[in-house]
Amino acid sequence: MASLLQDPLYDIQCQAPSPSKDLHHLTMTRKEVTFRSWKISVRAEHRKIPPIEVKKTHSEFLEASMLHKPLEKIFGKNTMEYVLNLCRGQFDFIVRIPDTLKIRILSFLDSQDIKQLSETCRTYQKLCSSEEFWEKIKPRQEINIKKSSSVSVKTRKPRQKVDGPAWMQRRRTTLF
Repeated sequence: MASLLQDPLYDIQCQAPSPSKDLHHLTMTRKEVTFRSWKISVRAEHRKIPPIEVKKTHSEFLEASMLHKPLEKIFGKNTMEYVLNLCRGQFDFIVRIPDTLKIRILSFLDSQDIKQLSETCRTYQKLCSSEEFWEKIKPRQEINIKKSSSVSVKTRKPRQKVDGPAWMQRRRTTLF
């Protein structure tokens, strides 16, 4: 499973909450967490401030609780919890599996289940609406349609036998 962990594990960037215009970038690799911040301001005294970069190993980041609150304020509580879980080694492998394998797994779902899954997150929304996914699903749907049509053929009334050759038969619909 460790082979599914590609670098970076997590990467997010955003602008700080108003009224600030600062840019922030958080990158998490297998070994360390890197936080970068750029001060954006029209004031002359802020122009000479260099970007800030903080690099910590996972264990150091877990212990640096003073860093957690500002990051939570910038990136949100859910993002901060996710990063802390990754530092603890709690990985979500289902998100990290290759798309081809996800498509193979999802090809066994009904259309209603696919619809519900696509509403869970952006990743699955993109995946469920991709051409590659529907090309994989198409043959399975055709099999289901053939099965359902064969059932409907069996429920039809059998054709009535006709006596004599077809040219001698009277038309069933007449104008008079």
